[in-house]
Amino acid sequence: METPSTGWMKKILFVLGAIFVVVGIIRQWPLAGKTYIEFIEGKGYLALMLGLIMIVLGFSVPLLMGDEEDS
Repeated sequence: METPSTGWMKKILFVLGAIFVVVGIIRQWPLAGKTYIEFIEGKGYLALMLGLIMIVLGFSVPLLMGDEEDS
């Protein structure tokens, strides 16, 4: 069973991560036709990567907070 703080932390990380991913994709648009270096040097790359990291952290919140039985 999740503690309330674990549930809130997961929701916050998922929402903020999704916002950062959307902003990163909008700033990188158009994605097609770019080389790898152009993609990395683009304006939205950092926001996109930060959003993906936040989403992954949202999945691992139970492990990070010591609730191994929830994972």
